[in-house]
Amino acid sequence: MQQNFKNYNQDLLKKVVLKKNLTTILQLSVAILFILNILFALRFHQKTIIFPKVEYAFFTVAILLSFLLAFSRKKMLKKSFLERIKHYLTRTFMIFSFNLIIFLVLPAEIIYFYPTEYKTYTTEYKITTPGPSRGRHGRCKHGLKILDKDNNYYFFLCINLNDKIKYGTKAQVRVKETPIGSYLTDYKLFVTSK
Repeated sequence: MQQNFKNYNQDLLKKVVLKKNLTTILQLSVAILFILNILFALRFHQKTIIFPKVEYAFFTVAILLSFLLAFSRKKMLKKSFLERIKHYLTRTFMIFSFNLIIFLVLPAEIIYFYPTEYKTYTTEYKITTPGPSRGRHGRCKHGLKILDKDNNYYFFLCINLNDKIKYGTKAQVRVKETPIGSYLTDYKLFVTSK
């Protein structure tokens, strides 16, 4: 009679490899979603006004959360003092960087998705040279500053000027107002031809 022995080491190895592959796939998926979220928020950041007090509050929460998470690990108490300091500073920097990225885009996303009604009104605008920053690609040649009447802050957008048009000082805007800021959805400049 022939005996069949089951090799438990191979089954265990297959489970470990499968678990490792699933973990890698999950981590990559979260990283891709995180990057897409940041790109989505950067798409409309120029059309968003965030009140300075709200930005300060989000920045403070990011700092406090970083220190709280960095110093909450109990395993490090067994290591030497200098090694603990090095690990704590490294963890604090990594957690702070992650929190800062999250908390920089979070207010703009809250404003964008907040369920409120839109307001349409006539306001003032100015054309400036140079325009707002375009990241590492320099600045726009001309900028458009549109005043938000309710909170006296300016939306600062890029604009391409047309030589055949005489620009005035009034614009009709459609704005979404929220408790932490405003989002400019649409604008029409009052212009005349030369």
